[in-house]
Amino acid sequence: MAVSAEDLKTVTGSYEALNGGDVDGALMALAEDAEWHESEALPGGGVYRGREAIRSFLTDFLDSWERFHQTVEETEVAENRIAVMIHLEAKGRGSAAEVDARYAHVWTLEDGLGVRVEAYYDREAALSAIAP
Repeated sequence: MAVSAEDLKTVTGSYEALNGGDVDGALMALAEDAEWHESEALPGGGVYRGREAIRSFLTDFLDSWERFHQTVEETEVAENRIAVMIHLEAKGRGSAAEVDARYAHVWTLEDGLGVRVEAYYDREAALSAIAP
C-alpha cells in the first residue's frame, strides 16, 4: 500500500503537534498498538508498545526541555514507509544545554496510521531502511 499525500500530512503534522506540546495530537498519527523504537543512547530510550506507553515516553521527553522545536526538513517515501529528516533545536530544562541536532524517524504505515516508528541518527541509514 502506497503512502498518500494525506498520510504524509498526518505524519508531519504529528511533529507540529509536539512542537506545541500537544502529545495527544501527535499520537493521533499512531495506531493504538504502534511501536516506537527510540535510541538506547537517549535517556529513556528503548521500545515502547501502544499509545499509552508512547504517550508516557513523549511526555517525559518533552518535560526535559525548556525549549523544543523540530523542523521536518525532508521526507522520502517508499511503499508504506516514510523517512522523516528532522532538525531539532532545543534547550535542556535545568541544564540549559543547547541542542542543535539532525536525526530521522522511519515510519511504517498501515491504513494511514503509524504502526512502527524507528529513530536513526544517520540520514543514509534511514534511507536504507525504506529502500525496497
